[in-house]
Amino acid sequence: MKKTMLLLVLLLGLSACSTKFSYHFLDWAIGWELDDYVTLDKTQQKSMDRLIEKFVLWHQSEELTHYVAQLTEVEHLIQTNTLTPELWVEHVTIAKRHWFRLFEFALPEMLPIIASLTDVQVKQILAQLRKDEQALIKEFAGKTPEQLQQDADDNLIEQFDEWLGSVSDEQKQLIHQYNQQRLSTLDMWLDYRHEWLRQFEIALGQRADTPLLTERLTLLMIQPDELKSEKHRAFLRQNTEGFGALLLTINASLSPKQSKHFYKKLNKLIQDLRELNQEGVEKAAMAVKD
Repeated sequence: MKKTMLLLVLLLGLSACSTKFSYHFLDWAIGWELDDYVTLDKTQQKSMDRLIEKFVLWHQSEELTHYVAQLTEVEHLIQTNTLTPELWVEHVTIAKRHWFRLFEFALPEMLPIIASLTDVQVKQILAQLRKDEQALIKEFAGKTPEQLQQDADDNLIEQFDEWLGSVSDEQKQLIHQYNQQRLSTLDMWLDYRHEWLRQFEIALGQRADTPLLTERLTLLMIQPDELKSEKHRAFLRQNTEGFGALLLTINASLSPKQSKHFYKKLNKLIQDLRELNQEGVEKAAMAVKD
C-alpha cells in the first residue's frame, strides 16, 4: 500500500521537485521548458517572467499545503487499513484537481501573452507539439501487446524500486498480473492527444477573440477529460480501481526493509513540502509589506 503514496506523489508532479533544493529552481525549469516551444520577444518575455515569479510564489505559499494535506490523509488511510480502490479513485481525482488549479491560476495572465503571439510564433509552437506527438506515436508504433505489457511492467517496477528500495519477484508478478488485466487505452489516449492538439490549434488561430480563447483554453487546460469518449473515461476509471486493488495486494507483501525505505523517503518529502510552504508564506508576507 506504500505504492499508493508513490503514485500519488507522481500524480502531483512532485517527483521532479521533491527536495527543497530542486524546488528553488522551479522558475528556471518552467522557463527552460517554455523555450523548447517558442521564442518570445522582449515584451512577451517580461510578461512571462512576471507571471512565472507570481506563479511560483503562489504555488509555494498556497498550493503546497494542499499537497501535504492529501499526502498525509492517504498515509493515514494506509496506516489504518481503510484505503479502498474506490477511495484511491477519489484521491486520483483530487490530485488531478491540483494540476488543473495551476492552469486556473495562470490562465488570466496567460491570455494577453497568447493573444500577442505572432503567426511565426504560433507555427513554432504547433511544430514542436506535432513533433512531440509523432515521437509518441513512434514510441508505440509496431509494438506487440506483449512488448507493450513488458514496457508497462518495466515502468512500474522502476517506480516501485525508487520508493521501496527494490521489489521482490512476488511483487513483480503482481505488477505483471495487473498489467495483464488492465484495459487497453493506448489507441484512445493517442486519439485524445490528437484531438487536444487539433483543438489547441483552433484556439491559437482565434487568439484575437479573448472570450472565445478563454473558453477554448479553459476546456483544454482545466476540463480536458471532456475531450475523452465515454468509453475512454470508463476504461480509465476501471483501470484506476484495478490499480487501487493492486496497491492493497502489494501492501500485504512488503518487507520491513521496504516499509522503512518508503516511509523515510515519504516523510522527507512531506517535511520538505511543509518547510517550503512555510518559506513561501513568509515570502508572500514580505511581498505584501513591500
